[in-house]
Amino acid sequence: MVYARKNNATRADIDYSELFGTGTFKNVYAGRYLAGSRAGEPCVAKQFRPGCPVEDQYFEEELNICAKAQEIIDEFNDAEIMNQKIVLNTPEIWTCTTKHAVDMYGKKALIEPMILNFEKFNSNSGWALNERTGWSSALQSLSHFSYHNSDGKLLLCDLQGGRYNDGFVLTDPVIMSKDQEYGPADLGLDGIRSFFDGHRCSEFCRRGWSKPRDPILNLGKPKRIPMTRGTTMKPYLPTRSSRTPMTWFGKRSY
Repeated sequence: MVYARKNNATRADIDYSELFGTGTFKNVYAGRYLAGSRAGEPCVAKQFRPGCPVEDQYFEEELNICAKAQEIIDEFNDAEIMNQKIVLNTPEIWTCTTKHAVDMYGKKALIEPMILNFEKFNSNSGWALNERTGWSSALQSLSHFSYHNSDGKLLLCDLQGGRYNDGFVLTDPVIMSKDQEYGPADLGLDGIRSFFDGHRCSEFCRRGWSKPRDPILNLGKPKRIPMTRGTTMKPYLPTRSSRTPMTWFGKRSY
């Protein structure tokens, strides 16, 4: 089962006259689908901020990160750890063809459905929402699950999105890996350890789930990575880039 929330549209009208939001890597613009089964519904366009990479390979890498995150989320849902499901927004690369948006014409953006009631639950530097109930605990357990289920090779984090009466929609997750192969937000082993420095298992975690074996809590020593709510980027850009809101969902693709 693929728990994905897709555009299911072919055209959209994006308002590039003002920012809808901004993140570490991208600017976000609001719009509305014009054609397809989502016609009339709100969407967003995400473009890399000035100074960030914009070549095709970086957009493609963004989709590769989403594809890996989708695998993790599908496995988590199929494990039936809780009674509701987590769905991932699936962006597509579209090109602006609206000539009245002179500065944007011909430029590429990541288009995906808009998320309402946006919230953030953890970052890639060890920050986590200090709320040990409900969706906060459930999403921290998703991060822990990703580490255990990958035999300690990966950690899915930077979890943010919107909660609905039948589940949660994620967007723009980060994947951290031993070999730092998932873009500039992949902080590698230090990032993984920073998550576990502060992680306390909840009822959604399983007793047998693995954690890093080396000592984590080094009392009196500075943290490996400064802990912030926002997404932390490595101090250089490698040859790849970073990572990347739901109306209703069930057990199907969108």
